Amino acid sequence: MSDIVISVQDVSKCYRVFDNQRSRLLHALSPRHTEGTQEIWALKDINLEVRRGESLGVIGRNGSGKSTLLEIVTQTLTPTTGKVQVNGRVAALLELGSGFNPEYTGRENVLLNGLLMGLTRSDVERQFDDIAAFADIGDVLDRQVKTYSSGMLVRLAFAVQVALTPDILIVDEALSVGDYFFQQKCFGRLRKMREDGLTLLFVSHDMGTVRDICKTALYLRHGMTQFMGDSGSAIRHYFNEDAPILPAQTTKTPTSHLVANTADAQNPMIFNNAFWTKPQNLRNRLMAVSIQDRNENEIGHARMGSDVYIKVHYQSHLDDVGTTVALAIKNRFDQVIFVTNARRLGVEDCETEKGSSAVFVFKVTLAMEAGLYSLKIGIHQPTGINKGREIDSTGWFGPFRIDWDYETESAPFLGMFGLPASGEFMAITSVQN
Repeated sequence: MSDIVISVQDVSKCYRVFDNQRSRLLHALSPRHTEGTQEIWALKDINLEVRRGESLGVIGRNGSGKSTLLEIVTQTLTPTTGKVQVNGRVAALLELGSGFNPEYTGRENVLLNGLLMGLTRSDVERQFDDIAAFADIGDVLDRQVKTYSSGMLVRLAFAVQVALTPDILIVDEALSVGDYFFQQKCFGRLRKMREDGLTLLFVSHDMGTVRDICKTALYLRHGMTQFMGDSGSAIRHYFNEDAPILPAQTTKTPTSHLVANTADAQNPMIFNNAFWTKPQNLRNRLMAVSIQDRNENEIGHARMGSDVYIKVHYQSHLDDVGTTVALAIKNRFDQVIFVTNARRLGVEDCETEKGSSAVFVFKVTLAMEAGLYSLKIGIHQPTGINKGREIDSTGWFGPFRIDWDYETESAPFLGMFGLPASGEFMAITSVQN
């Protein structure tokens, strides 16, 4: 048996858009008639192979062709050109509620989906209790699906697809609808299934999740392959979409006296492993940002309360006087929750000789609630108290995920932040008359 379970060869998908109904009719009567028509290519010359047990993330902005590619792989959409071959039983979570008959009850839809996947009625009935337990929607199972909320739909849909043990699971953003604890439950099951040999094709705008569960990723832009490789590199290209993707170059030896491993700044590997990078031959100051644990491992997530080290690689220009390196953190609700800079941390001078490189390291204790956060690094020139002029910036990048299992572990604090606090108990001795 071939080890390749998904093969996509030179696949393109074209849609015809007509200026008016007359053009549509004339084209239908005579396909050679193209006046008043436009060709919109949703996908162009896509090639990929996924081996058994691999997990491939598919990322890109809205309209880049991600969902079109998944529909072609699941064979619900026919490519204009090219060939697709899939070996194995496929389960797909595409549009919310797809595959469910809204007039049927949840119980009836479970049976229907199992039969459509080639299982017998007895096979589905034997696994029904596991499906019901995972979905955890109670008596709602015996109500018509059209009465379900979006959260109930995704619970039942995911429970059905994973319980029926597919060879290949395709997920397109469906899990973003579920609540936080159900998402944890789903990703835990996905990891277990991957260990058991599941092949996963995963589309998401949540880069933290893609980085966590997918070793490789396909980055699509305007329907074309922009990058195919390890997920970390694909995500960096995704966040640098507006800049050209250029090969890394080495930088000069740093002369900064900052407390950091200054050999890092001249190591070209930082541009391969960094959380954020900018093409080095552009005229810029900021070059790369990496996030590490205390053992200098590159990380994309960490436990609440732990320390992380945010390394900023940069260089100075001739007119940079009195500059400082700044860090800002924003939560998933678009609220800026923390801002600091080198001066506030007691480092007054962050300048280097023109063209020389340096590293500044922020040590941050993650006293914030579990969730997803984005970061921004800037080079600033202070202009007054709590004021400054930004001369270079990474823009917001991420996400970085803070982990904690609130259901099984006692949290060090509850709420958005863990403020420094202490307590003291004093017994009051009653006074005898």
